[in-house]
Formats: sequence, structure tokens, C-alpha cells
Amino acid sequence: MVAGLLASAAVTTVVLTALPARASSVQPLPPVSSADAKKQAVLVDAEDIRLRTMFERFGVLTKPTLVETAGSLPTVLLPARAEPYTVAEVISAGGGRREVDGAVLFTANVLVGPQARLVVSSLAGDLRLASGPSGFATVAAWRGAMEFVGASPDRKLRIVGWDVQNLRPDTTTVDGRSYIRTMGGELIVRNVDASSLGFWTGRTGGIAWTGSKGEPSTGGAADSVFRNNIYGAYISGSEGIQMIDVRLEDNERSGLGVHRDATGTLISGVTAARNHGDGMTIDRASGSRVMRSTVTDNSGDGITVDGRGLGVVATATGVQVNQIKDTLIESNTVSGNGRYGIRVVGGENSVVRANNVSGSQVGIIVKSGANGTQITDNKVNGSSETGIQVGPDARRTAMVNNTITESQRGIVVQDATTNILSRNQVTGAKDFAITIRGQATDTKIQNNTLAGRGWRAIDIRKALGMSAREVRSNNTGGWVSLKPHHWYTLIEQHPALLVWGLVVLLPVFGWWSRRRARKRPASHPYPESELLLRRMTDGTMRPRSQQELIMAAARDRAATGDRVPEPVRTVPRSRTPRQYDVPVEQRAVRGPSRHVPVDSEPTLMSLRVQRKGPPGANDGTHPAPASVAGPGQEDDSPTDYFTPRMSTQTAPPRPRDAESHRASPDGDPPSGRRRWRD
Repeated sequence: MVAGLLASAAVTTVVLTALPARASSVQPLPPVSSADAKKQAVLVDAEDIRLRTMFERFGVLTKPTLVETAGSLPTVLLPARAEPYTVAEVISAGGGRREVDGAVLFTANVLVGPQARLVVSSLAGDLRLASGPSGFATVAAWRGAMEFVGASPDRKLRIVGWDVQNLRPDTTTVDGRSYIRTMGGELIVRNVDASSLGFWTGRTGGIAWTGSKGEPSTGGAADSVFRNNIYGAYISGSEGIQMIDVRLEDNERSGLGVHRDATGTLISGVTAARNHGDGMTIDRASGSRVMRSTVTDNSGDGITVDGRGLGVVATATGVQVNQIKDTLIESNTVSGNGRYGIRVVGGENSVVRANNVSGSQVGIIVKSGANGTQITDNKVNGSSETGIQVGPDARRTAMVNNTITESQRGIVVQDATTNILSRNQVTGAKDFAITIRGQATDTKIQNNTLAGRGWRAIDIRKALGMSAREVRSNNTGGWVSLKPHHWYTLIEQHPALLVWGLVVLLPVFGWWSRRRARKRPASHPYPESELLLRRMTDGTMRPRSQQELIMAAARDRAATGDRVPEPVRTVPRSRTPRQYDVPVEQRAVRGPSRHVPVDSEPTLMSLRVQRKGPPGANDGTHPAPASVAGPGQEDDSPTDYFTPRMSTQTAPPRPRDAESHRASPDGDPPSGRRRWRD
């Protein structure tokens, strides 16, 4: 069993070594317990209620006001005015204090009202937002404006959720944590390093741009770093948000989340690295553009575009889902992500162009209702499964002028119609360069250059609605086809079969071993005693004196013309418990026995001789031993304890001549007979 497990481990190691190398991505965080999730969700609802309640007070305020709030820290309200508010005014209103190291600590929530603006600059020092079990401070604007500005890209303004009890950044999200948010207003972040912010959901996830009843949020971020938050940055209900040269690192979920009702978002020069979710998620947001960005080593997908609409619209032929349109993903470097490099789910007229994708399970995938997607001029390298995959459920997809290297399969089209595959270059594929499966009506494969080693360069055997006439002008001179019907080619294609085969055979081998062990004869219960007895009796299992007597009787019978028997050996001991209880004399022997019955032979009797009385107290038949114990004493002299005992049965005398029955004068038996010895 152990040998089989070691063999399985060795095979697994070989198989994993044979797979394409992949960059290491961070691992997803463990899921939140249900109790912690419920607690955080309750805090989010409480925050929504607090913000709505505070917003209603702006109609009568004319100056900064501190308002006590049940269940949370107090809130400083900044009403409308022409001049922007400063950090000093927030402190004077009772919303914070200056720390000994020069930093500013906000100990209360700050809410900027309509037609008001709050400016926080690095001239005031680092900004710390109090956070802990007793409550957390937030900075929000409701149809107002906020601006956080550092001195330069090298001298950033640091904003951090601060644990006031332990005097360190707050890393616990169960009891809530500080965040920054605008609702239908403007938020500008420039030259800022924001960390340890947010909890549970997107709008409280760190730094968030969100809308408010038809009022979209505006603004954006530039030359900033968002790290160790729930979301690096969260955008929804917005218009024209710009993220330029921003780093999104080590966040618990997506580095950047662009969600519903966000239109015209521009993401350029952004780096999303080592996030525990996707690098960037664009979900039901129209007109988003991701350009010249680097997305690497995230545990989920590199870039995900979900264009599936929530509502339906009426048409002449019925109803259809209101798809999101015109997403552009261009000139990005996507590498080392845990699942897909670029994933397009649904949406219309999405463009994936001139991206460099490497080290994912699937480089680029388009599926689930995507319509009119263009995949052009991309370079895909080292995908463990497929370079480019289209389908299931995709329509009108164009794959033109893409370069795919060292992927298990080059291009896979699965249940997708009206596709164009033209001028693509596939090298180093190991199964198929291009394979079409399922419904593939109006699919054309032409002018592609295909090289590698596998089953087929172009495989359309399982394609439906497609004819061989649509496959033309392809260069397959560099393709090496594997010979079919060889078992090792099946293992090369599916290396896990070898491991599973060993796993299946291990129980079978164990069952066979146990069955064989049950059939093996049982060992002697006392093997040492049996071995000692065999050594003492030369393997006959009888004392030597008894064996000599038996052989002497055999020689006597031979002298009278009888047949000489072979040396008598005991019947072997039984190996089974049922036969072991049967005496040796009663055990069956195969075939006619050539030995004298045991009952007619001298048998072995072990006696401990004890002589008492004066020397010579004997029957006169045998001489007394040389040393005899005194009266009442035990004789310690060497004594042969193996004394022959004659059988109680007396056989009738056999007819012999007179000389054979005549005794000698001194009482000795005839010369042809041996005297019994002690």
C-alpha cells in the first residue's frame, strides 16, 4: 500500500513537472463566517440609515456642526458655502485632533453636504481615521465635493484606518472600518497613499465613487496607491471617472471594481497586483476602457468584463436583454493570474486588442451571450489549457491576427456561431491548434499558420453546421501529428489517468493480498518448541531410543523374511484448527500406510524416576544405577526419562523354530534378538 502511494506521488510529481510553468499568484482568502458576515451587513445598513438621517439636517445648517449619532461616532456636518472647508475647521468643530507626530486624527464622521467642498492636503500632515470596536470614522460627501491631494508623486498624502487602541493600522473588519465615499458628488484623489480602509461591501469597501438617485459621481484618481483595503477602488453610478497611473495592491477583493450604471470609465496606466480577487472587474458598466495597464499575480481573473444586462427591452420580435456595450480592453499586460487572463461574459461590441497575456489557465475567453466581440492582435503565451476560447453561447466573434505560443490548445470554439478565424499564428500547441466543437454555423477558418505536436492541426470532426469548404489556405507544415491508437498517447493527453489508475488498483491489490493471506496455512502455535524437538529427534519427531527400538524390530522382521519398512516418522501436525484437535494416531494418512500401527509399537512415555529406600531395592530385573538416593530422598543422578512402554495388547505368537525360542543359559534372549536397554 505504501509503495503504491509513493508511486502515485512520484507520477503526480512527473505530471505536474510536465505541465507548462505558471507564475505564482496569491491565494484567495478564506470565506468569512456567517456570524461575521451578518454583523458586517448590519453595520452597512446602519451606515445607510445614518447618512440619510444626517442628510436631512443640511436644510437648516449654516456652519460646521457636530451631531451625536446613536450606535456610532458623532458626525460633523459641513453645509454649503463658497469657500472649501479645511482640516483645521473639522478639528475646531470637534471632529478630530492633532497628534504629537504631526498627523491629524479624525475622531468623528465627516459628511460634506450639497454645494460644499472639503480639501485635505499634505500640508496638514497624514490623515488618520479612528477605527476600532467602539466605532469608526468616515469621510463622505452627499452631492458635495472632496479633494485629497498630496504634495507630489514622491511625497504622497497618507490616509489610513487607524486603530486608536493599539496605535497601528486597523486590520480587523468584523467590527467595521473607516472608509471614504462620495454619493452623487465629486471625489478627486491625487498623490495619495490610502490603506487599511473599508469593510464588507463595495460602497463601504475603501475609496468609493457611487451615485445618488440620478446624480452620478464624478472625479477620479491619479498617481496614487490603494492597498490593503477591501476594494482598492470601487466605482458605480458614475460618469467619466478616470483612473490614471494608480497602483491597486494586496486588496481583499478586486483591485478595481467598476459596477452597474458606471459609464465612460477610463482606466489607463493602472497596476493591479496581488489582489485576492480579480485584478479588475467591469460589471454591467458601458463604455469602459482599460488601456496600457498591468494586471498580474491576482488570485482570480486578470480582467473580467460582465456585460450581461439586468433589464429587458421590447422589440418587434419580442424582448431581449439590455446588454452593456462598447467595452475596450487594449494594450494591457496580463500575467500570472489564477484563472483567466481576460474574460468577457456577455456584452455587445466588446474589443480585446493588442494585449499581452501569459501564465493563466485560459488566456482570453468570450462566452455567455457575448455578441460581436473582436479579438485582434493579441499575444497569448503559456496557457495551461487554452490560448483563446470562444463559447459556449457566443455570436459573431472575430479572431484575427493573434499569436498563441506554448499553450495546450491554441483556439477552441465551443457552441458558438458565425466566427471568423483568420491570420492567426499558433506555435507549440500540444493537442490541437484549432478545434471546433458543437454548433458552429457560418464559421470560417482561413489563412492561419499552425505548428506544434498533437492530434490534429485543425479538428472539425465534432463541429455541427460547418463544412470542410470553410477551412482553406491554412499553413500546417509545422504540425507533427501523433500516431493514433497508442496507449501512451492517451496518457500524454490525459496524464491524470495514470494516477487514477493507480488509485483504483490499490484497493484491488489489497483485496487480493488479504485473500491470499487467508489461504496460507497457519503457522505453528509454538514454533520454537517444534524446532527444538525436531533437532533432538533428527527430524523424526520421536525420541532416539524409541526410534532405535523400532528399527531393531524392523531388522528382526527382515531376518525372518518380512518386508523391511522405512523409518517411521510421525504424521505431520495439522495446519487447520479443526484437524489440530484430533490426536495424531487418529489422523488420516493418504494412501495405504506402510508403517506398523502406532498402537502395536512401543510408545514414548516420559517419566521422572524417584527411587526411595535402601540401595538395591529393585525388582531384580534391571541393575540399579550407580548412584541412588538415600531413604526418602530423590535421586539426582542422570536418568534416561524416555522409558519404553510395551503395548497392552499382546499379539499371538508367530510360529518359529525351536532354536529361535530357546533361551540362553544365562537368561539372555536369542542372538537374533536385542535386549531391552534402560
